[in-house]
Parts: sequence; C-alpha cells; structure tokens
Amino acid sequence: MVTLPPIPIKNRIIPQMGLDEQQQTNREVLNEVLRRVLQPLTFKQHPSTESGYYNVLCADGNFRRCKLVLSACLADCPEYRELHHLERHVRFWCECPKNELGDYVHPDKQHPRRDHNHDRTLSDANTKAADAELSSRHVHRVFNVFRHIPWIVSDLPKPDLLHTMQIGMLDHLQKWIFHFMKTHERLDKYNAIWLSVPAYHDLTPKNKSYEEVSQWNGKEMKEMSRYLLGVVTQSLRGGSPAQRPIFNRAIECTWALLEFYMYAQYKSHDDATLSYMEDALHHFHTFQRCFLTRASRQKGEGQRQCPENRTREKE
Repeated sequence: MVTLPPIPIKNRIIPQMGLDEQQQTNREVLNEVLRRVLQPLTFKQHPSTESGYYNVLCADGNFRRCKLVLSACLADCPEYRELHHLERHVRFWCECPKNELGDYVHPDKQHPRRDHNHDRTLSDANTKAADAELSSRHVHRVFNVFRHIPWIVSDLPKPDLLHTMQIGMLDHLQKWIFHFMKTHERLDKYNAIWLSVPAYHDLTPKNKSYEEVSQWNGKEMKEMSRYLLGVVTQSLRGGSPAQRPIFNRAIECTWALLEFYMYAQYKSHDDATLSYMEDALHHFHTFQRCFLTRASRQKGEGQRQCPENRTREKE
C-alpha cells in the first residue's frame, strides 16, 4: 500500500517567484511524481494469460502474479482542487453548478459525471474553443495524471470513514453547533453538559470543553457521535416560543447526520439500508440551513459540504 500525500514543493531556485507561478510549479511537480508512480499500474509490459492478473516485479527481483485493486483516500476540497486542476468551489466528480453546492439532489436527478477523458482531449487540443469549454467546466488546461489512468477516480473505493465523516462532516457539524450555541447564548450550558458526560465502557472522561480542544482525531469524533445528540438536545431545552422552532430544526439536523453516519459504518448494504441513508440525507439537507448563520459564515465554517459526496463509495 502506497500513500501519496500532496505536499507543496517550494521553489528555491527563484526566490522572488510570484505566488501564481509558485502554485503552478507545485502542481507540475506533484503531477510528475504521481505520473511516475501511477503510470506503471497499467502493467501493459507484463500481462499474464489469466484475465485481471499481472506479473509484477517485486523488490526481491522476482515476478509474482497479482491482481490490481486501486483505492483512493478522500481529502478536503482544496486538495482535490489541486490534484485535479479545478477552479475553487466545484465538485471534482460531477458538473454541479456552484450555486447548487450543498443542496440535496434526488438520486434520479443527479448532475452529469465529470468526464476526465474529455477534459484530457480538450487540454491536448490546445485551441481557443477547447480552452473556452474547459473554462466553462471550471478546469485548468494543464497536464493532469488522473486524466490518463484507466479508471474513473471518483468511482474508486474509499476504504474508511476517517476523512469522509469523522474528521469531515462530523467536524463541520461540531463547529456549526458551537457557533449556533454561541449565537443563542447556550454555550455555557452546552459546555457544562458536555463535561458532565460520564466515562462508560470505552468512552473516556471529558476534562476539556469543545472549544478547549485544538484538534480532534478520528477516535474522538467516533466517541463523540455516540453522545452528541443527547448533549445538543439537553442544551436546547426550554427557550422562548420564537426560539423553539429553530432549536427543533437544529436537533433534527444533528439527528439526521448522525443517523447517516451510523448507517455509513455498515460493512454491506441492501436496498433497505440505502433507502434509510437517502432518507437521513434528505432530512439533513431539509434542516441544515438553521446552522448556516452569519456567525458561522464569518468563521469560515458555514461552507456547505455534502455527506453524499464524502460517502459515495457506500452507495
């Protein structure tokens, strides 16, 4: 198993290089490294007679018959943008308009899939018409290694939920809740209830409030998902008649996303569990706007992200 983290490369030859040129250099270096690693995965030079298997040269100098299983690791939008040479705030796997990002999309009305082979053809054409079409698709006209491998990158399996949900959507939800509680003057109550959650079985005792923790890891997020709904519900008890509707929507939104996460942990799915996930997803999108307040957007945490984008491999 080989992990390929996108690490920026600083150009030390030209110290005064502008930011745009530096970023372009980083993209070119990263793509060249990825090309050298991924190009041999086609295994065209040593095919075997058995379909799907290839003779692979191992470190000990011997060839062994192997079957290629390529998987992917999910990252946040900035990393995807750099890896796929896309403009900001676009989806890498479908042609979703920017003004619809984060909105619920019915399974029967999905946006067209992003065609990386077509992007490669347009990029290679190097004409004004091709450049204009690439621009309309929010794609940069440069070499990109993912447009040359014989797989659809967005369809590759993502083997765990660490970056998809635990430090992805659950982290966003936590930040939404924090700013929501602060806006409605419930933060002290929220912290007090948070710290009162007792240690039980494999749950560790709480000695810091949410805002006192600088960074959450996957294990902590997994634990938090088991009691977060109770903490939110108790923190939003009472309130004025004007507050109750928005408090109820916040509870419903939290409930829906946690339910989606619980189903996403299943090792296998059938039509029933997939329908439950779809219902939870729809429920989440119905109530999520209660968190997208001005305070959240000012903190940069109001960016709407879609759990269906991060857990698509489960469907």
